[in-house]
Amino acid sequence: RNNSVILADEMGLGKTIQTISFLSYLFHQHQLYGPFLVVVPLSTLTSWQREFEVWAPEINVVVYIGDLMSRNMVCNQKAQGVWGWVETL
Repeated sequence: RNNSVILADEMGLGKTIQTISFLSYLFHQHQLYGPFLVVVPLSTLTSWQREFEVWAPEINVVVYIGDLMSRNMVCNQKAQGVWGWVETL
C-alpha cells in the first residue's frame, strides 16, 4: 500500500494488458479496489476502455476528463476501480 508505479515502455510492448492484469490481480487476490490512476494519451482512451471491458469487466473504470467542473463532479463520486485521467495532469 501507498506505493507508486510507472510503466513507461515503448509502444507495442503490452503496457495495456500488463496494467490491466496487475490491477485485476490486486482486485481479486488482495481485495484492493482502488481508486487507481492510469494516465494515458487521449488518442488511446477508447482502446484502454475496450481492453478493460474485455480483460477485467468486473473493474469499474471511470474516465476523468473534461473541464474543471466536470472533473470535480467525477472526483466527488464514490467509485471503485480505476480513475483514468487523460492527456494532462
